[in-house]
Amino acid sequence: MKRRDLILTLTVLAPPIGCLLAPDVVHAQEPEQKSAETAEEAEKPTVTGRVLFDGEIPEVAPLEVPARAAEGCCPPGENVDTTDLSLVIGKERGILGVVVSVEVEGAEVEIPEEPYEMDQKGCRFLPHLLVVPTGAKVAFLNSDDTSHNVHLITLQNEALNQTVLAGRRVERTFEKEEPIKVICDMHSWMKAWVVVTDATHWTTTDEKGAFSLAGLPPGEHQVTFWHETLGKKTAKVTVNEDGTAEPLEVKMAKKQTKRRRRRR
Repeated sequence: MKRRDLILTLTVLAPPIGCLLAPDVVHAQEPEQKSAETAEEAEKPTVTGRVLFDGEIPEVAPLEVPARAAEGCCPPGENVDTTDLSLVIGKERGILGVVVSVEVEGAEVEIPEEPYEMDQKGCRFLPHLLVVPTGAKVAFLNSDDTSHNVHLITLQNEALNQTVLAGRRVERTFEKEEPIKVICDMHSWMKAWVVVTDATHWTTTDEKGAFSLAGLPPGEHQVTFWHETLGKKTAKVTVNEDGTAEPLEVKMAKKQTKRRRRRR
């Protein structure tokens, strides 16, 4: 079984992240990011499900964007979008931006010749979450009129901490699986993630927490769920010979911090 290039497509869930007309009021969401499917794959078994938040829904405060630091980020009369995308929970507890992945033994992923792209626009990283296969190249662009700094927090891959001038770009190839935090040291509110994966099938959840994975062969598969704030979780799914599978419902919660006992 050999899959074609998995090139992620973007569908805007309006309004998009970027610069906003003043006053700075927004209910924006990150563009949805899903794996492309061929016509052949669309006819194959599809596993569907939802990822829901478990527990009391926390309040997520807007990002702190100091006015002086934001100078040059947006055209006159517009402000930097302060929406915090680190944890977006929908009305029905659906979690946006959970990476759902499966690794099928014997399946192959062809690496695209052209690099994946993560832009810096309006002093925000776009997209906020980018999933790429191991061995892929990512181009970090700067579409702003001000300089940025791309700082990759890595453990397995080569680190990067480099200034990117307006209109320029810097590229990196990622050879090992890991989630990589991306920050800009010049603009402290700018944060994003590049998730490098060994998986052969992946997608991300939408604003309802819903997802679908096409092309999984019959049999039992382990599905991995990863979120930048909520961590990782796994579940099992069985694809029957006729291509059917029970929808998955997975719940994720914030990790409980352990309290240290005081010594007497």
